[in-house]
Amino acid sequence: MIIITLTKNSEKTISQTAESLKDQSFQNFSWIIIDDNSSDKTIEIIKTFKTLNTKIINGPNLGIFSAYNFAIDYLKKNKINDITFFIHSDDQLFNNETLNNVEEIFRKYNPQCLFGNIAYFMKKNSKLYRYWNSSFERKQIKLDKNFYKIAKFNHKDLIYGYSFPHNSFFFDSKIVEKLPYYSTKYPFCSDYLWSLEVMLSGKVDLCFYDKYLIKMKYGGMSTTYKNLIEQQIYDFKIIKDIFYGFHKSYIICLFTLIFKKIRKLRQFLKK
Repeated sequence: MIIITLTKNSEKTISQTAESLKDQSFQNFSWIIIDDNSSDKTIEIIKTFKTLNTKIINGPNLGIFSAYNFAIDYLKKNKINDITFFIHSDDQLFNNETLNNVEEIFRKYNPQCLFGNIAYFMKKNSKLYRYWNSSFERKQIKLDKNFYKIAKFNHKDLIYGYSFPHNSFFFDSKIVEKLPYYSTKYPFCSDYLWSLEVMLSGKVDLCFYDKYLIKMKYGGMSTTYKNLIEQQIYDFKIIKDIFYGFHKSYIICLFTLIFKKIRKLRQFLKK
């Protein structure tokens, strides 16, 4: 298994991410760090985790989505053939069995990729307070307990604001050629665009693993209140790019934006 983390002055959080990897019952993985010219102690901290099989690479220094694209090109160039996963430098795996559970699913069913659920915690403490369940029940075909194949998506399926969290996405690197690049057009929200493009491309067979895979720290680029207005603007532009050409309606684009926000509010109401 290949775990990739993009870092940029991540000294305040990277040790928690590393600890969540170190504590996994499954340890047959390599941790690749793509660092964007950190000037703090990020790299020094990473090097203290000597039990982890770590490789540090200098990134493109052009922002997070360029770094994602750099990582995709790295996988292509090196012809890596393994289960691959990106974990943010301020995220943690949900529990100590996460990688083991995912590896067992890949070994048993050999999916091209899967996504799961994520939970959020406040940066001041580790208490979970918001839950993103990624299920889409009418598209799910049950293969096993908690594991489903997803029928192909179309534009009409997604006008109610559905997307899956890209940071819960595990994939067989053999399909990397079928995955889109991240748009560098927007400073954030490109993860939403990427998820839509994956779902609508029809190039990969998606699966849903109905378990919580990631604990995400509230306060990143896409979760801070100070960016709220810009988020709505960028989300609407992305929705227009994806849906207007199909539906020819700005009303439907606005409808999709509103339902996307309603889905986010529902994440606070149930686990």
